[in-house]
Amino acid sequence: MKNIKKYLCAALAAVMMVTVIPAHTTKAASYSELQAKRESLAKSTNNAKKEIEKLKGKKVSLEDEMATLDKGLQSMQDEYDAAKADLDFLAVRLNEAQAELDEASAQREAQFDLLSDRMKFLQEKGSTGYLEILLDSESFSDLFLRMQYVNDIMSYDKEILDELQEIQNTIQAKTDEIAENHAEQQAVVDIQKEKLDEMDAVVAQKKALWASYESDLAKYEKLVKANEANDAAILRQMNASSSPARVYTGNGKFTWPVPASSRISSEYGYRTSPISGKREFHNGLDIPAPYGSAIVATEAGTVTYAAWMNGYGYTIIIDHGSGITSLYGHNSSLVVKKGQKVSRGQTIAKCGSTGWSTGNHCHFTISKGGSAVNPHNYVG
Repeated sequence: MKNIKKYLCAALAAVMMVTVIPAHTTKAASYSELQAKRESLAKSTNNAKKEIEKLKGKKVSLEDEMATLDKGLQSMQDEYDAAKADLDFLAVRLNEAQAELDEASAQREAQFDLLSDRMKFLQEKGSTGYLEILLDSESFSDLFLRMQYVNDIMSYDKEILDELQEIQNTIQAKTDEIAENHAEQQAVVDIQKEKLDEMDAVVAQKKALWASYESDLAKYEKLVKANEANDAAILRQMNASSSPARVYTGNGKFTWPVPASSRISSEYGYRTSPISGKREFHNGLDIPAPYGSAIVATEAGTVTYAAWMNGYGYTIIIDHGSGITSLYGHNSSLVVKKGQKVSRGQTIAKCGSTGWSTGNHCHFTISKGGSAVNPHNYVG
């Protein structure tokens, strides 16, 4: 978890260091300055998107860690449940011991009453009480009977004392048992509290971990949306101002692929790459447009490719027949599928900045016989 938190903090700090260009730009800004701001925004957006992808990649590890915490939580719950069962058992034992103690105490009171009566009789009669019984005998057989009677009375008195002692022993044993049960109960209660505290700590840890992930993800996504809104605002300003960029005139036999924008930010031919900074051949036109703008088929045909393509991101390729194909790259999403028939001007994708791109635009290529040709020969 510490590694994930460390990563999240470092990643967030890295993206926040990228300068976010505000949407407001003065009218005095030149076309090149506006384009530079768009490129800066595009780099910031790309960095944010990369961090979003990294965060989403780390989500699996985060979910594994959460699952591990859940297993520990379940183990603590099992221990808590076991402690509760022990506490319930001790409560039953305590109730039983208390009932037996109450019963023994009642018996003791009864024995005390009986013993008190006997003591009172003996105190009043003394030892002569037994002698009088014997002296009142009328015969030897009566004497023997009376002697047996006296012996039974004395045995009965001793039995009262023995029972009283046994009851007292029982009371002491039950008192000790109850005290022991109370001590055991307190120990179990302490265990329960400890487990509850541990579970609360794990739950809090899970919430904090997930909240940190969602917070960082939300910040990056918010940054991307803000940059895209700023980019759209700058693009509108660029479209409204004069610029050296070439404008589609509508004179070609194919229709223009981006109805929302008539500008071209990068022509067909050799140029300095905005990604690598090296001179390279650019095999199409880059047409900047607001994020999500419709990309349409330049002419009727059959979709032969509709998926991710290295460099171009989400890409559409349409076969128009006679060896002519058109390619539309860097889209944010695709509307048509491979094998689908499309008509001239039909929406096939949404403008974006996927793949190797520094801002929202459509890379538009026309190929003939498998080789790229100047799109202006077809779109004017």
